[in-house]
Amino acid sequence: MKPRLLFLLTALVATALADRPGDGYDGREDDRRRPAGRVIIYQHANFRGDSLVLYPGEAIDNLSGRTFDNGSKLNDSISSIRVEGDVEVFAYENSRYRGEALRLTENTRDLTGRPVAGGVGVSWNDRISSLRVERIRGNRPGHGQPGPGQPGGARPPTNPDKLVQDTFQDLLGRAPDAGELREFRNRIIDAGWTERMLRDHLRREDRYRNEAAEAIVRRAYRDVLGREVDPAGLRQYTWAVRDKGWTESDVKDDLRKSAEYRNKPRN
Repeated sequence: MKPRLLFLLTALVATALADRPGDGYDGREDDRRRPAGRVIIYQHANFRGDSLVLYPGEAIDNLSGRTFDNGSKLNDSISSIRVEGDVEVFAYENSRYRGEALRLTENTRDLTGRPVAGGVGVSWNDRISSLRVERIRGNRPGHGQPGPGQPGGARPPTNPDKLVQDTFQDLLGRAPDAGELREFRNRIIDAGWTERMLRDHLRREDRYRNEAAEAIVRRAYRDVLGREVDPAGLRQYTWAVRDKGWTESDVKDDLRKSAEYRNKPRN
């Protein structure tokens, strides 16, 4: 075989071997193909200890039973969080995204410095039981500009009081009392709560679930039947909304099937 041809064949074989995945290849997607932005959670403060990487759209609804790579437990064992790129992380003290919540858009070197709203002397260190990562969408006012208490993060709403008042009125049909206004104002300013987080909290927490369900039923009765709900209807539909997951549209559709609605005078 001619030396030149032999050289070319040897080069082709070497290239093919170099391109083939090595023995340690685990089949995971190359990080370069991942969307820009990620969140890294660490076992210890100052971004030390074992870690776990999450990308936008990924979530863990229960950290119990999950471990870091070194085998140590994840639940209630996170002490620092690094946020890279145009993403935000939502952390919750209980599984299934319930309980107190914390929203971060910037690196947090030590969660001991992040107090839990509604607690006394309680921090977020070793207190996270579920979390999710999302991409920050749109050019929100203040995004990319440090806000008070949020170095490098997005500014809180310019009027937290109005956000709380409007959300209470919309979901519960009433204004917040002074204690509720103070409580949720602090969560928006200190824990980075968004309107979505506030709404989710009012819908999920036992303290407000029944009240929110009753407000849905009352609105549906006024809109469809033109009257206030009676005690029996309030019990029946509140249970359906709270425990069966009915929406306001479901309640309205069911009311339209009633004899009262069929016999209602039309304008």
